[in-house]
Amino acid sequence: MLTANMYLGMRSGMTISASIPAAVMSMGLFYVLRRVGIGGSLLENNIVQTMTSAGEALAAGVIFTIAGVTFLGEPIDMIDTATVAILGGLLGVLFMIPMRRYLIVDKHKTLPYPEGTACADVLEAGDSGESGVKLISFGFLLSALYMWLASGMAAFRTTIQTAFSVGETRGFAIGGDFTPALIGVGYIIGPKIAGYVFGGGLIAWLMLIPMLITGGFAPEAADAGLMAQANAVWDQYIRYVGAGAMIVGGFHAIISMRKTITDALGTAAAELRGSANTSPSSQKRTQRDLSMKFVGGGALLVMLALVVLPQVQVGLIGGVIAVIAAFLFVAVSAYLVGVVGSSSNPVSGMAVATILIAALAMKSTGVTDPVVVLVTASVVAIAAAVAGDTSQDLKTGYLLGATPRKQQIAQLVGITISAVFSGAVLYFFNQAYGIGSSTIPAPQAGMMALISEGVLTGTAQWGMILIGAVFACVLILMRIPVLPFAVGIYLPITLATPIFLGGLIRGGVDRYVTRVDDKDGTRAEETTYRGRIVAAGLITGEAIMGIVIGGLYITGVGESGGAPFPIGFSSALQQALGVVAVIILVILFTASILRAPSGTSQ
Repeated sequence: MLTANMYLGMRSGMTISASIPAAVMSMGLFYVLRRVGIGGSLLENNIVQTMTSAGEALAAGVIFTIAGVTFLGEPIDMIDTATVAILGGLLGVLFMIPMRRYLIVDKHKTLPYPEGTACADVLEAGDSGESGVKLISFGFLLSALYMWLASGMAAFRTTIQTAFSVGETRGFAIGGDFTPALIGVGYIIGPKIAGYVFGGGLIAWLMLIPMLITGGFAPEAADAGLMAQANAVWDQYIRYVGAGAMIVGGFHAIISMRKTITDALGTAAAELRGSANTSPSSQKRTQRDLSMKFVGGGALLVMLALVVLPQVQVGLIGGVIAVIAAFLFVAVSAYLVGVVGSSSNPVSGMAVATILIAALAMKSTGVTDPVVVLVTASVVAIAAAVAGDTSQDLKTGYLLGATPRKQQIAQLVGITISAVFSGAVLYFFNQAYGIGSSTIPAPQAGMMALISEGVLTGTAQWGMILIGAVFACVLILMRIPVLPFAVGIYLPITLATPIFLGGLIRGGVDRYVTRVDDKDGTRAEETTYRGRIVAAGLITGEAIMGIVIGGLYITGVGESGGAPFPIGFSSALQQALGVVAVIILVILFTASILRAPSGTSQ
């Protein structure tokens, strides 16, 4: 999972959330074990899922940041990479612990944590009988077949997009990468949050980009076509707007959580003084966390390691910035994935914010090496990514009645093991293909390196960052959730659109069930459950097929460019078949929710 996700992330700029695939694989294993009489409890199943999902989150932070040192002329070192990954991953788990009660328990009805909720449904489905397993299997097989035809054989295109002009205004762009996983995530988070994300995308691609292109801001290299110009403007300008909005939105979220953060710090201080009655025996099993002494001591050790270990070399200022920024962005990440899910967690946006803060602070002290800034941001990015995964796992555990302390230990073990392998995997890919090559262009890592160097040399897009910050302030004054909108601005419109489509399916199904024959809410509840189960299968099928295709690329099976086994259809036919495929996917997904197998229940 770690290897394939790192490869796919450097190839496409996106990773695949592994919490649900891990839950499905764990559920399947335990289901088979029970069928042969070996057994295995639901909570044991949950611990396995918690530990195995750690690698995906770590992979995102590593490939989006540490890989960027190659763009700055530095080689990939296995030990250095593993060290930074371990330190960042440990901070992500440790700093999520004091946030758990507020985000997972107190905000249970407000923050859905889509992957965490879906994982709980998956594990319960495997524990309860065959009906839930059939629904998951249907979603899995439908998604896997869809992605194999699209990515394995190039039978059709999943991405449908266009750019157009209206009068003298050029550069309007709309489209979507209509994959099962993104539609499934949209269904899980629902129409309201999906609408916020899509709204941010519309502002970016149907307002800001046309204004910039018409105003002459399109890069010369993008003169080949209007869609290419729109993508280039988004890459060089709009992402900074999204980053600025996320910075303000993140700090607003932190201010909104100030009581939680203050209480967490107060509890930690009380435990360190020995004055808090928080022994495990005085708490319910389902509320037992690792102690605040462990959290505080672990954070101090990590900060010390950042300062003194030669494999890191960020210095005292870098170490302090990394730990403080990690604490703040762990809170932001844990909150954000509760709203839009880990699949849309803008880790790179948080890394951009850290780079801006760290570079400004370090520049004032005479630091001129962008690698130091990049490594500092790497720690924070990895911590934020891991915190998102940890919060989803803790949500799953909360729904299943697990002991948080045991989950947190499992997460620490999984992070450490994955981090050790991450250095070797990144080194292998750099040696085999070269990071930044056409095979693994690593676009996110290249952008991080560019920003690190740009801030130190004074060429960063501060104006665009300010525009995003002002936009976020306006949203705050209007009492509109900032972070989902900011995510929509920062992400390509091709990601926001399918998420919105999934949200529309959820809204349409809910309205239909309520209008037709749901008098007491029972059918609506069962339909929501079935929808989450099938959506979990859609996400899992795409993730597993992505790993399979990534493995084919790595081993050299099939053609090296594009799909491994292309059918040879023309571009026009692929586009037309892509529209047909999306329609069929939506129909089958909707039908599976409304026409569930007999005996399915929550």
